[in-house]
Amino acid sequence: MVAKIYFMQRVSPVYCLIPKPGIEMKIELPFRPVSNDVKLASGGNIVKTSFWFGILALVSLFGLAGCDGWTGDDLDSNTPNPPQLTSVDPTVNNSSVNSGSSIAATFDKEMTSASASTFVVYGNSTGKLAGLYTGGRSQTLVFNPDVAFTTSEIIEVILTGSLRATDGAYLDSPFVYRFRAEALTGTGVFTAADTIAPLSGARGLAAGDWDADGDIDLAVANFSNSTVVILINDPLGDFSIFDTVGSQSGASALIALDWDGDGDLDLAVANNGGSTVGILRNAGNGSFSSAGAVIGQPGARGLAAGDWDGDGDLDLAVANFGGSEVAILENNGTGTFIDIEATIGLAGATALASGDWDGDGDLDLAVANRSGNSVVVLENDGGGGFTADSTIGAQAGATALAAGDWDGDGDLDLAVANFTAAEVAVLQNDGTGLFTDIADVGSLTGASELIALDWDADGDLDLAVANFTASSVAVLKNDPIGSFTLEITIGGQTGASSLAAGDWDGDDALDLAVANDTDNNVNTLENTP
Repeated sequence: MVAKIYFMQRVSPVYCLIPKPGIEMKIELPFRPVSNDVKLASGGNIVKTSFWFGILALVSLFGLAGCDGWTGDDLDSNTPNPPQLTSVDPTVNNSSVNSGSSIAATFDKEMTSASASTFVVYGNSTGKLAGLYTGGRSQTLVFNPDVAFTTSEIIEVILTGSLRATDGAYLDSPFVYRFRAEALTGTGVFTAADTIAPLSGARGLAAGDWDADGDIDLAVANFSNSTVVILINDPLGDFSIFDTVGSQSGASALIALDWDGDGDLDLAVANNGGSTVGILRNAGNGSFSSAGAVIGQPGARGLAAGDWDGDGDLDLAVANFGGSEVAILENNGTGTFIDIEATIGLAGATALASGDWDGDGDLDLAVANRSGNSVVVLENDGGGGFTADSTIGAQAGATALAAGDWDGDGDLDLAVANFTAAEVAVLQNDGTGLFTDIADVGSLTGASELIALDWDADGDLDLAVANFTASSVAVLKNDPIGSFTLEITIGGQTGASSLAAGDWDGDDALDLAVANDTDNNVNTLENTP
């Protein structure tokens, strides 16, 4: 329960504690007053500061929430207009941002200072970013990260509803957006580098700096022996098994993000056999332990993460193949998740992608429905509630999704790996979240997974596709207006089921890793600078 004090004339901040006699104040109280001299804000009553000792006692009891100097004219309206976000830098969905960039948000009025709880920044390779906030009492708030972004790292920026203007008004709704750091070099020509074995039914991969040493490591979901294996980079691209986390029944997919906001990367694992999602917490050195499981996820297959409700922490979504649903898991800020919603009627939900499809400042979802041969777009209401907005049909055996701005127009497009049709379908966004299938790239036998990154460092996003049946990885080059061609095929990936990317050897070129279900191993593929 909170109270707010407003002064009839501008005063020094010290008066928020001890106002001078004779200055008139307005008080907003969240409870029914016991005296007719003090009423709710809607009553607009003014009290003399001869009663300030009693007023301060009330404020001390219930907590001072706001104390801003207003003129008498300001009191004609109880609530000032909320600040409006006018621009962000880097821009929304930018795919080639300098790794040393700061992040700026500009508003239409002067803002108070930002903090790590109101202006929140996550990197998908490193976790919650620390840095210096500047720009308080100006229209532009700036975050300067302590360390540079890693190569092609996806950065999620959350401007929460706690951001406040100097007139006391709060941002009326959060704003969440993403951009990618640039790839500095690379040709898109890959050669075999390292093989990590033995594993047991390698199904899922995730990449990130688990031990905070500045290079990118790997984690593997092993379906057959229900484990997650942590692979540490040396950091020249040679990986060794560092840790194993068991009791992950039918582990099928992984995603890495900083669930508890402590600055290191944690993991979530979709356990297809156990119908759960396991939450694995990083000790900060690459050693992981189970932080519990979210049960009731029937046939969990796919995962996506993002701040669905704009509160500054990262939530989860789960594609449940067995339940033909997408479950929304809300994070309480400490990495404990609550299943709050399920979107039903998604036939064979297999994989997810997230992004702001309609440009309204919140993160939406798309789900690949393998049995339904479709992709369904789920629109976020801004508070983490999702509804089916549209369906893109003729996606035969839709198995995997990737999001990116293929055509450079500023909005997010989609690509779909269609297992049955042996193709990747390219879906173009019109900017409102309506997608059109504009092209299909064929000859991809058993396309089971795909990721989008700039393999050739030309500033646009390309694709890589794991072909389970053909035991290969295909690299698709963007032209860069969203027209993809098959550039190279890398064989010897027996039962290729999942992909991850990172600069394994420190040469600033994006490399690949392939989880091979049949061969029970992970192969790394080095990109030629």
